[in-house]
Amino acid sequence: MVKRHDAEPESLLEGRIATLLHGGATLVLLTALQKEGDAPRSVGARALLTEEGLEGDMGGGAVEAAALETARECLLDGLTRFVRCSAAEEGEEEAGCLDVLCEVLHPLQAEMFALAEQALENEERGAWIVDMSDENAPRRMLCLAAMPEGYAAAEASLPDEGQPLSLEADHFSGRSLPDNVYADEAACAAYLEQARRPCLFGGETPLYVEPLQPRPVLLLCGAGQTALETARLAHAVGFVVDVVDSREEYVSPERFPQARRRIFAPDFDRLVERCDVGRQHYVIIAAHNHALDRSALVQVLASHAHYIGMLGGKAKRSAIFAALRDMGMPDAELACIRCPAGLPIGAESPRQVAVSIVAELLAARAGVLQRLRAEEDRP
Repeated sequence: MVKRHDAEPESLLEGRIATLLHGGATLVLLTALQKEGDAPRSVGARALLTEEGLEGDMGGGAVEAAALETARECLLDGLTRFVRCSAAEEGEEEAGCLDVLCEVLHPLQAEMFALAEQALENEERGAWIVDMSDENAPRRMLCLAAMPEGYAAAEASLPDEGQPLSLEADHFSGRSLPDNVYADEAACAAYLEQARRPCLFGGETPLYVEPLQPRPVLLLCGAGQTALETARLAHAVGFVVDVVDSREEYVSPERFPQARRRIFAPDFDRLVERCDVGRQHYVIIAAHNHALDRSALVQVLASHAHYIGMLGGKAKRSAIFAALRDMGMPDAELACIRCPAGLPIGAESPRQVAVSIVAELLAARAGVLQRLRAEEDRP
């Protein structure tokens, strides 16, 4: 039986690894590098094996069993391994495969992972680069677009025209970056252009490139019971949660302990500015009156938030949309609002509605929400 422990979402893994490595632990990071057929996880899926057990998962079943067996060997002898894991159960002939890197991490790498966590917190561009020239001794590097605060700039030159990008940089003065961490805006941009999602490139020097993915931010405009349940569930699956309400007692630390920000805004004034709403935001509007809902909608529609949803039925939608049209809001912008927010699963209680909302947020993040909507609209 697999000994599991409560794990942080994969989007929080850098910080978890940095903490454990700073404490002197040796870990095995499991990363899916390639997928064939009907494997249970996608490229970029990650889990962590510590001496206490597995944190996260690699899809369960035969794939996870094979990956975990290899990872345990790595933890015992300190050697990194690469393993092809078949999803076929006993008696099955055809199934998908997942190629998994079981990478031993040592305390000396703690600062590198801490810098990755810092970049994620600051929503800075960066990428993990793993040189797979030697499968038994891969070289993990962190390429950042900007020099982290407190570190000295490098005197590095760009490669000659026609030459491949290099991450080698030296001649640091002052506090140097740790080994295998590079701050190079041009190189980082080039890698991110080639790999907008985690992928493995072949060639003489096989490289696995995994963009640093800033954690998605859920802004809850309204702090009622459904928002409370949504905050709990969204936080559990990797969203940073901010909450704003016009009632000060509703945005207390005791009520929303998992929230990063708890903002008291009597009239929802300067909502976009105060909450730093941007393209990484998912906004759920659930205020306790229509005037606040309308105010929030007008503001966030100008923010280019990734997703905007509003709680309410057809009558509320019609009334608020009519008021927005009277204000000059074009139908094309109103079409961006998901109302009622949440996938249509017949939810009724606040907790059930929260499940439908978070499922829709995950679909929007994965880029499959439009397809789900098209299927929903079929006769």
